[in-house]
Amino acid sequence: MMLAFPALSVSPERHNCRLTLVAPLGWQPDDRFRCIAEGSGEYHDILANVQRFRGQAYLADGALRPADLTPDGLHKQHLDQKSWHLITHDCSGSLVSCARYYPIANATFDSTTVSRSALARSVEWRPLLRSVVEESIRTATMRAANFAELGGWCVAPAWRNTSQALRSVLYMYALGEVLGGTVGLSTATTRHASSSILQRLGARKAGLHGEELPSYFDPMFECEMELLQFDSLSPAPKYATQVRNFREEIVNDMRVVCYPSAAAVCAHSLSGLLNALRIGAGPSVEVNALAHRI
Repeated sequence: MMLAFPALSVSPERHNCRLTLVAPLGWQPDDRFRCIAEGSGEYHDILANVQRFRGQAYLADGALRPADLTPDGLHKQHLDQKSWHLITHDCSGSLVSCARYYPIANATFDSTTVSRSALARSVEWRPLLRSVVEESIRTATMRAANFAELGGWCVAPAWRNTSQALRSVLYMYALGEVLGGTVGLSTATTRHASSSILQRLGARKAGLHGEELPSYFDPMFECEMELLQFDSLSPAPKYATQVRNFREEIVNDMRVVCYPSAAAVCAHSLSGLLNALRIGAGPSVEVNALAHRI
């Protein structure tokens, strides 16, 4: 997570931003959101833009090497298609921030990304890390909430000293509530004081029974990292009202882009086949009957 934050103040000014939520591949649209757009082309284009934006930012920050990107400059991770992505464009249409919410169904310690972190390879700290993760999973299960890992945060340099950087975090609290409540984890770099700022927004250092996990060096991103715990019910009290407002915005106004459902793709394919049959052989009783059933 590579962020630089302004002073902790979220003004109502929106900088003419346009926010979009991208759903995980395979998500079936429901009535939780009012502005849903299905489109395979748009889905892939937006995801590629996020991966390119993230790759360029991390590369400039020294967190990635050119070899970590695809030949066309994308920072691809296997979590991307399984995750929700909250992205922000400015008034010119340029992408200025992104964040990722990765829900893990039937989570176990081994199914998390932190189980493969440098901290997990420590003989001294792996037992406490496992206990922290498993306790978070139990808490989510008891509340019938989601367990998720949050990450992929990135803000364009020109926007890092604006309140948009803070909003991108608070929107994730709101999204966590919209999706049914969320208990989760997030790795944060100490670079730019990102971890300490996130803690002031409501996250806390991961630990159990008064014992905290230490910061650790991540060789992949070549920086010092900390594991934080996140609960969508507990943003910093100062921002609770803002999070509630953002929750309403996500539900009522935010555009949600998703890959077309299997049923929609099937219906589209059958429709195309029927049209081809009509053109090639003319309408028939059988074709018309099939069209009626679709």
